[in-house]
Amino acid sequence: MLASCDGVQTKPDSEVVDTSKPVTEQQASLTSEAREQIRLAENSDSPSQQLDYRIAAIRLYLQANEIIFAKQQLDIINAEKDRPLQDRVNMQIIAGEVALAEKNPTLASEIITEITPVTRNQQLKLYMLKADLDYLNGNYYYAVDRRVQLDKYIVDRATHDLNNKKIWAALSSMPSSQLNTEQTNKAVLKGWLELAKVMRKSQQNIGQLENNLLDWGMRYPSHPAGKDFLTELIDSYQSEVIKIKNIAVLLPMQGQTSTAAEAIKNGLLSAYYLDSTVEPKPVIKFYDTSDEALSFDELYQLALDSGATTVIGPLDKNIINAISQKQELDVPVLSLNYAESSLNITDNLYQFGLAPEDEARQVAELAIAQGKLRAAVFYPDSEWGKRLQDAFTTYYEYLGGKVMSSNDYATDSNDYRRPIRQLFNLDQSNIRIRKVQDTIGQNTQSSPYRRNDIDMIFLVATHRSARSIMPAFKFHHAGDVPVYATSHVYTGSINRELDRDLNGLIFCDLPWVIQNTSPLLKTFNANWPQQENYTRLFAFGIDAYHLIYNLDYLENNDYASYQGETGNMQLDEYNRIIRKLLWARFNNGQPVYFEPEVRTSEADSVTN
Repeated sequence: MLASCDGVQTKPDSEVVDTSKPVTEQQASLTSEAREQIRLAENSDSPSQQLDYRIAAIRLYLQANEIIFAKQQLDIINAEKDRPLQDRVNMQIIAGEVALAEKNPTLASEIITEITPVTRNQQLKLYMLKADLDYLNGNYYYAVDRRVQLDKYIVDRATHDLNNKKIWAALSSMPSSQLNTEQTNKAVLKGWLELAKVMRKSQQNIGQLENNLLDWGMRYPSHPAGKDFLTELIDSYQSEVIKIKNIAVLLPMQGQTSTAAEAIKNGLLSAYYLDSTVEPKPVIKFYDTSDEALSFDELYQLALDSGATTVIGPLDKNIINAISQKQELDVPVLSLNYAESSLNITDNLYQFGLAPEDEARQVAELAIAQGKLRAAVFYPDSEWGKRLQDAFTTYYEYLGGKVMSSNDYATDSNDYRRPIRQLFNLDQSNIRIRKVQDTIGQNTQSSPYRRNDIDMIFLVATHRSARSIMPAFKFHHAGDVPVYATSHVYTGSINRELDRDLNGLIFCDLPWVIQNTSPLLKTFNANWPQQENYTRLFAFGIDAYHLIYNLDYLENNDYASYQGETGNMQLDEYNRIIRKLLWARFNNGQPVYFEPEVRTSEADSVTN
């Protein structure tokens, strides 16, 4: 619903700005260094030296997130086949790094499997690739364990620092349930796990963060993260409590989105009043964006004149479209929706929403990580359904999968038989049966069989549709094919009677819904039982409040994440919040949280 909150068109801003994303100073420097390596390669007479220079250029391009340029150099070195064995292994390693940078686990796994190291350095590089592949596939604990082992063999400072950051990225991405239950007798690994627990708890109690981290340092005085890395964590937060003194919240108080806005407001205020660790407590003030007489610029200036140091909102997509074309904002703005364009050129604008397309892409990620490379997609003939179908298909095929069959169904009918028969090619099977009967001149005892070239189904549906579609899948001989869906198949409240037909259906959803341990759940249920259907938006409001204290940390550390009620969150390069959700499977009419089993490389050691 938030993704389609178009609302009332606001007054457009007159300024015209360059819509290209500015290149950072670091990106420019890395790109310049890469070009210098290419120049050295072109001026060298030694094929091995040329290869080394181009590989160095590729790594620099990858650091600058210039993957297209990296692939161009990879094509150049792959064009020459007659190379010594050691050079060929180096070419495989850099090809694996490019595949991982593209987030293509299928290709990366194929490349990594073929690598046989010749030198000790190549052996370490291969182990790093395996750790990165584990991370990409969601095997975060394996990735942490590998990199803790790697640390003993790393000699240079830059690689050591990068290894620490990748350990932290994997720990930060680990679901809280897994983080809290993992046990180990390895001292260094245990220290990392404990540091991640301390950090996660403190991110929602910012006033206690520094003391909690220093306490960890006292308990693990000789840990490799206890010096520079711990200081870096503390420095990321030490000024945030001081900076946030006055919070302005821009929400529509009237109109068609006012009920949704009310749920967000309730969640935000509940988090605000529960947070007793920030002293002095910031002032919070609400502004109504549904007043057509006031543009965003006027409301924004009104908030600034009242002393606002941080803005949460707006919710309206049209307003955010206009904001995202500005050059800069005077104070940080955390919008509660996404602009239509993923390109955000506005300094101080951070975008946060519950976009359904993100969920469709996470289904694609999980399917690929589980080795399910051939999909069928069943979606409603609505604008929403087509958006999710497109998001899934595009990303699934980008990651190496193939959509074998895709059919829509009518939203104004409860009869799904015809589109399901088309999805599974059952009509063709019936035609073949009739041809056989015509040939032999008599009826035969046979049943139509569905297509056997799919290993998963992506179902785009609301809970009402899913309750009818799942039994229809089973009736049409697809009961053995795993079905994946987004959070829309679940209301957020347990109803065993109505949801019993959903048994086996796998879907992603918010931690708030799937595995809720927040003390604010009781607050929500006790005070707003009439807003049961808006429980996810209440959680959205909670996270909006806590996120404003974590934005600097997320923006300035590409390995950082924040575990909230709506998911495990990171900032992308355009300052858009990307969420990782939890997974559940319907069992006996209710969703049960589970950690999906995904492909992992063999559990070898660094020295194997």
